[in-house]
Amino acid sequence: MITQYPTNRKTEDVVAYITGNFQRRAIKPESMIVQSWERCFSDYQLNPDANSESIVLTSQELKNHQQLMGDYFKIAADGVNSFGNALNQAGLAVLLADSQGVTVAKRLPYAETELFKANGFVLGSCWSEKLVGTNAIGTTLVEKKPLIVHGQEHYNFNSGNLSCSTAPIFDSLGNFMGCLNASCLAANGGKETQFLTLKLVTMYARMIENSHFYHFHRNNIVITIKPMNNFGEEGQGCLIALSENGNIIGANRNSFSQYAITTMGDLIGKKIESLLALSIEQLQIRTQGGLTDSSITIGNSDEKFTLQLNVPIRLLSKNNAIVKSKNKINKIHHGHPSLDQLKGNDQNVIASIIRIRKIINQDIPILLQGETGTGKEAFARAIHDESDRANGPFIALNCAAIPESLIESELFGYQSGTFTGARKNGMKGKLSQANGGTIFLDEIGDMPIQLQTRLLRTLAEKEVLPLGAEVPEILDVKVISATHQNLMEQIKNKEFREDFFYRLNGMSLKLPALRERSDKGNVITSVLKVENTSMDDIQFEPQAYQLLLDYPWPGNIRQLKNVLKYALALKEGLTITVNDLPAEIIDSSPYINTMLVADDNQPNIFVSSNDQGANVLLNSLRQHKWNVTGVAEELGICRSTIYRKMKKFNIIQPNDVF
Repeated sequence: MITQYPTNRKTEDVVAYITGNFQRRAIKPESMIVQSWERCFSDYQLNPDANSESIVLTSQELKNHQQLMGDYFKIAADGVNSFGNALNQAGLAVLLADSQGVTVAKRLPYAETELFKANGFVLGSCWSEKLVGTNAIGTTLVEKKPLIVHGQEHYNFNSGNLSCSTAPIFDSLGNFMGCLNASCLAANGGKETQFLTLKLVTMYARMIENSHFYHFHRNNIVITIKPMNNFGEEGQGCLIALSENGNIIGANRNSFSQYAITTMGDLIGKKIESLLALSIEQLQIRTQGGLTDSSITIGNSDEKFTLQLNVPIRLLSKNNAIVKSKNKINKIHHGHPSLDQLKGNDQNVIASIIRIRKIINQDIPILLQGETGTGKEAFARAIHDESDRANGPFIALNCAAIPESLIESELFGYQSGTFTGARKNGMKGKLSQANGGTIFLDEIGDMPIQLQTRLLRTLAEKEVLPLGAEVPEILDVKVISATHQNLMEQIKNKEFREDFFYRLNGMSLKLPALRERSDKGNVITSVLKVENTSMDDIQFEPQAYQLLLDYPWPGNIRQLKNVLKYALALKEGLTITVNDLPAEIIDSSPYINTMLVADDNQPNIFVSSNDQGANVLLNSLRQHKWNVTGVAEELGICRSTIYRKMKKFNIIQPNDVF
């Protein structure tokens, strides 16, 4: 019996015993495997021939292990799913074990699921070396190194059909978090057949580490250093997290090997210049505040690396010229107009924007009021882009476009199982999505009054509680709301809460209708430049420009954009003419008879919508046998105008052409 073997024998005795008495194992184990056998035999006194059953935790115990892992579990579980998608088709199972060797996530190949389960590949199974002997997960818990346990290298003889590759996972402080494992059932061939698998496992383990690093240090300055060649493996870059004064507060495992550091204590607390010979201020200058990459060398090596700097929005200084440049470039990339572009030359709008800029970074909600189409959302985006929250999310919710029964879940979100038809994993509400940024509540006047009460409390307490949740989330958002309705009138009619109105109305901005703007002409030409996606310099024919100036624009800037898109699509050449404008623009003018003469030698068919105009068009159509192209050429106007006037005069082509 193996339990009679002396427990004080040296390592070579264990090797001799295994190779001499276990004739079934024709192997020459590596040092880590030999040391594991010695622990199993001498310290744990395990029987290698035992046919022991897997030790599996209860569902509640498993849940406790998963919850203790916090955000790391969610990130690593996503990594397991991604890795499993890549390896399951090749017949490999993927496991994630925690720091105690408990399987907390898995992906098994569909065709061999039952076989893997029979070998202990189930959630909650424990792979500790003390319990099941030498195995890839359990031995990695001890060695903290990537390794392969192949075939009969497993201490338990009954596991000899497995070949398992495992890599450890660490956090940014060097703490061991667990390991990633890939295993196959056929251990045929030599151990070298699993080297590629181990390489992949190690790469994915590093990717999980880095994902967790970015999440954990999302509010810290992070330096990323990568080789300049583009053919390196994923996850090989160095990640270093810094405090505001440039002290190192975290690093990934690649940083250890790159700088020949043996313990985290040799790294944490050091100034970044001790590693890179560059201070935090110099790094900001070289990368223009994180806008561009920088090329560096490390130590005495001539190899060049790419350095990237990420500075969280909360640390950016308004007075820093680099940061101002970064915000400006970010806004350009958004593709939305800035406040300077929106203000135009209207003195009332300019005065309002001056006031906005004084409170833009203060905790003061803004209420935008104006007719439909006056650009309320565009102003809200511009305010967000110019604020300190520019790198945070901008989330818009149209309160009038969502059914009353759904708006609460859209705004606050919900947890899984809250109600019938809910998403399996729950849903993050708009308020939570906007955390760290701006929430834009459009058409706030249409929000149900009972929901106003809940939102009022949420904004007052700065906490959001998703439906079905028990613990609220801290809420940090800038609130911008908008309406085209008269909220004071709604308050009088008990349709809008007065206290809610004053909560939203920290500052009110009245956006004038387009017809009321003193700079209407500048607005028209500015919108034309935005809508003109070609490189051509498009101009207005004077008569067409006058029509646009005289039009009352009930749909405001939204309608103007659509009109100009239409005109740009119909124009011939580089000039927008009257004939390129929609019918509602042309027909609205009392001076249409003086502006729409296509040719001095041709009769004016557009005097009005009377019989004379209809008869001229009808006679021309008959003459050309209803060939619209011929009519258009004769009258010197475009075909679309002919069709539009045929519809206006109710002229219908007969079945038999005259």
